[in-house]
Amino acid sequence: MEENNPSSNQWPALWEFPTRFAILLLTWSCMVASAQQQSSWEQIDDLRVNHTHAAWTSPESLVGDLRSQDKAVRLKALRLVGAEELFADVGPDEIELRYASPGEGRAKQAIVMVEAMSYAYAAVAVPSVNAWERIAVFECWCKYEDSTLLDDFVRVEYTHHGIPDLVSRASGGGTGLYEQTEARFTLKGGELRKTLSFISRRRACPVGTDTCLYEHRWFRSGQLVEAKAAFEREVNVDWDLADARNFKSITCTTYKWDAASFAYIRSGAAHPCNYEPPK
Repeated sequence: MEENNPSSNQWPALWEFPTRFAILLLTWSCMVASAQQQSSWEQIDDLRVNHTHAAWTSPESLVGDLRSQDKAVRLKALRLVGAEELFADVGPDEIELRYASPGEGRAKQAIVMVEAMSYAYAAVAVPSVNAWERIAVFECWCKYEDSTLLDDFVRVEYTHHGIPDLVSRASGGGTGLYEQTEARFTLKGGELRKTLSFISRRRACPVGTDTCLYEHRWFRSGQLVEAKAAFEREVNVDWDLADARNFKSITCTTYKWDAASFAYIRSGAAHPCNYEPPK
């Protein structure tokens, strides 16, 4: 009869336990690191937002480095903007610097935007002690837009409740489908907090049909307006001009600013209303 021997082949050697533990620990660490890297981006329909902070010397020097012919200098600047992987070899086609005051006092915030290959990034930074601190990055793969991407990507809109909104729009789509997301943010406690988001434009042209279904939504003075219509496929509808007056179904929903939750809260049911073109 064979005796139970701890050194027999049916038991792992004692040295294998720390080795296996180390391998498991390394695998777990890599999984955690990967999850943290992926979770730094938040998906809001067609818009992606990264709230990871980064230190800037100044917005002006960053823009200068983005235009550098030195790839290493340019790559470092792109990393600070949040777009280093995409533009590392060629650099941005367009760079824009804006200053605004999205909230919390009179200190201005800097918005650095870059665009290339149908991608657009907007990095928002606030002044810190002797420097600047990036607090958010917006990303859009706006391959379905015909106009210049940066024109309508990020802007500051002054509101009826006295706290400005930073508004970002990003688009997406597929075969026979186009849509645009609008998300609103306000600065609080050194962070940009989302206060409202919705699909602002949607065009669906089902394959095999001659009709496209349009939806258009805009937010102004505490009202979310929604307009719907159907147009022939060959009709080129201009979202912002008189074509929108042909939208037959128009409703309004009232929202109020809730200071406690620091967000827009729906305060009524949707009801028919008169057309008011967005500006």
